[in-house]
Amino acid sequence: MSSYFPIPPNIWIEELSENIYGSITFLNIPNNQLKNNLFSRKYNDNVYLGVYCIEKFNWELLKVFKCRPNEFIEIKRGELNVNNNRIIVVVPKKNNNFIKKTNKLIKPDSLRIDRSPIAERVSINFHLRESFTSYQGEYPYEMTLLKKSSFLTFDVLKNPSEINNINFLILTNIFQESQMQDDCNIEFFDPYFRKNIKLFKAKRNAYTIKRVYDLEKKIGNEETLFLKSNKFNFIPLMLSINIESKQLSLEHTHPPTEFFYGLKKYEAVKLIKNQWLQDE
Repeated sequence: MSSYFPIPPNIWIEELSENIYGSITFLNIPNNQLKNNLFSRKYNDNVYLGVYCIEKFNWELLKVFKCRPNEFIEIKRGELNVNNNRIIVVVPKKNNNFIKKTNKLIKPDSLRIDRSPIAERVSINFHLRESFTSYQGEYPYEMTLLKKSSFLTFDVLKNPSEINNINFLILTNIFQESQMQDDCNIEFFDPYFRKNIKLFKAKRNAYTIKRVYDLEKKIGNEETLFLKSNKFNFIPLMLSINIESKQLSLEHTHPPTEFFYGLKKYEAVKLIKNQWLQDE
């Protein structure tokens, strides 16, 4: 399985009159190899990172980075001169063979060297002054091919909604075909009062950024909210900032399939989807 690496958006903090800045850090050494191979072979491969963004209805190549073996490269969104809500995708390749303009985002190369089941990942970062937060993440290639899928998550990983804390929900969607830029409704609700459903729009091939307090205010509850869609899938991030200390926190939730293991895991997932994704 191969993966894309989206560069997170810069987020404007009105209370501070400044941005939280997004970036990714790529390390060119296999971080998903089996233990038996960890020291048994010398790694000498260059990796090329093609940076793509949608311009109107095409994926356009912005820049290519060459990453040598055992080298770190940080790609900062602020240095790419692209609006904050537009998706920027880094495509890893084993050779410098990138299409400058295409309506289908080129497939990333797999960087695996063995049969390790762990996905290839980068550090997804946010910076504010001297504060820094990150997690190891990726966007699987297979997810970008799904014309219809479902999405279910909750905001339990937010920091408490105190006066000094701000929580941002960031929904990331990548679709291989650049012309797919349509909207869908995200339903959000208190799980104990499911008939009180509110909506907001999320976009395909884009970032959708929401202040969690605005969602809580519409529901009238600061406890855990559930969010769902029967049309698109998203990778959700929860970015929190303490306005007083300027400290950052970044969390993410997993899809229901990640909560189960074994031959019958999809039977359990089906039960969850029947409970939470079906229309009332």
